[in-house]
Formats: sequence, C-alpha cells, structure tokens
Amino acid sequence: MTLVGMVNIEYSGGTEKKNVLNDSLINLINSTTDQLNVVTPKVDEFYAKELKRVVGRGIPVLLITTDRSEYSKKSVSIYDDLKNTQGVSIVNNPNVRFLLVFNTEQAIYSGGTLDKEELSKSILIVTKIQEKSKLKLIAEIFSLMLPSFMRK
Repeated sequence: MTLVGMVNIEYSGGTEKKNVLNDSLINLINSTTDQLNVVTPKVDEFYAKELKRVVGRGIPVLLITTDRSEYSKKSVSIYDDLKNTQGVSIVNNPNVRFLLVFNTEQAIYSGGTLDKEELSKSILIVTKIQEKSKLKLIAEIFSLMLPSFMRK
C-alpha cells in the first residue's frame, strides 16, 4: 500500500523540466535540520558550497562517494576541500553509481551525480520519498554502504 503523495516519481530534464532535480535537491538540502546523508559518484563546486553551508548551520553531512583517485584533476580540489571541512564526513566506496540525498523527512533518488550542470542537461527519473517506513529502509541501505565501525 502506498500513501498518496508520500512516494512521487517524475522526470527531470528536457526543455520543460530542465531543473526539477536541481530545485528539489536544493530544497531538501536547505530544509535539513538534523543530518544530511548523500551518496554520489562526485560533487561539483556548486553543491560543495551548498554542503558547506549546511555544516555552517551546525548540521553534519555524511557523504559516500567514489575514491579520490576517480575524481578528475579539476574535481580533486573540491573533494579535498570537502574532506577538510569540519562537519563533513566522507566515506569512499568505489561502487557508487547513483545519486541519493536524504534526511529524516525526505529522500531523493536518481541517476547522475551531484553536479548542477550535468543534472540540468540530463533526462533522469527522480524518485522522492517522504513515507517514514521507506525512509527507514533507505537509512538501513545507506548504513550497509558504511564501514562496519560507522554503522548504527
């Protein structure tokens, strides 16, 4: 049984819905009040600044991303900056191939990476979840991607 409005599937991209995913991600990031959890193959400069704003408000960010060696030369400095930002914890997982951003209230799952330009150019399926039982399941899956000493 699915509650109406608690799980929403739409698309982002094309001429009519170019920034649906970016707008949704920014709203979720800015509305986070406890902890922000992110899974993405890479982070661009725009989203790195957004994540740093979150920790600036005293909210921790847990980021699961590919190994530093997988980042382009341009993006390595972004990775290093985030790694050195107090409040941002980075866990490397070479098998990350999707985008997931969530907190205790909402989750957004899609393909792609946390790269504003890439997301605005791509046509992607976006799944938004607000149902508590599904959010709990997402948190459990997220936990499985963490090293054993970081699991709850």
